[in-house]
Amino acid sequence: MIKKNAYAKLNLSLDIIGKRENGYHDIKTLMVMTDLYDEMSFSKSNKVEILPNFNFDIKDNLIYKAYETLKSKVGYDIPFKIEINKKIPIAAGLAGGTSNGAATFYALNELYDLNFSKDELIEMSKSLGADFTYMMTGGTKIASGIGDILEDIRPIYLENILIINPGYGVSTKDVYNKIKIDDERIDFHKILDAIYKLDIDKLNFFLRNKMEDVVFNMHRDLLEIKNKLIEFNSAALMSGSGATIFGIFEDKKSLEEAYFYFSKIYRYTYKVRVGEGFGSF
Repeated sequence: MIKKNAYAKLNLSLDIIGKRENGYHDIKTLMVMTDLYDEMSFSKSNKVEILPNFNFDIKDNLIYKAYETLKSKVGYDIPFKIEINKKIPIAAGLAGGTSNGAATFYALNELYDLNFSKDELIEMSKSLGADFTYMMTGGTKIASGIGDILEDIRPIYLENILIINPGYGVSTKDVYNKIKIDDERIDFHKILDAIYKLDIDKLNFFLRNKMEDVVFNMHRDLLEIKNKLIEFNSAALMSGSGATIFGIFEDKKSLEEAYFYFSKIYRYTYKVRVGEGFGSF
């Protein structure tokens, strides 16, 4: 049996820069890994089993797609059974599905002694989505292009973050279809300076996610969550295409006060940390 922890990521800002002829968008985003994760246990089987069952076609599951990619590469079947203790909300802007798929590449590589290198696995994963490049890699990164070009930057460590998910998902495709691209660019240098200094006021001024306007117009409750987090003295933002909102706190006391409030309203409320030790397969 092979066990993997598939960690959730956060976008600490997200800029939409342009749209390509093929429909993909050019972005720039600051991404970090959190200590919130799904526990995944893989074992050999005579058929593919994903437990518990998800409420969508198994062939749409990124776990299954990772398996199919590897099977096609090696030229023979590599069936498995996976049991998941799911903690990351689905369609939450935390890349939980992609993280599950990334873990599958590494787990099946070990389970069947396929002997692919990490670079080879990352290259294979790119066909399944731009997020895979980062989720297969982890760490503190600025991603550009369609999210597949990664730049290493000074590591970010944050001890007091609150994640709130309202219990429903948001379609990334729908958000991209509705987004309007502008000429105003996000200043990532100022964001990073404020993060390293943990300057909450400056973070609330500089943190931006260009997807927020579209999502908040569809889901006003998410804007209310963000504003309430700011009232609790945090720097708040939506991660990815939502629906998860997070708050960065200066100290544990403020975090606990906000957790006490939100956890009584939202089931998916988590206290998390950000660091380099999470997300490494």
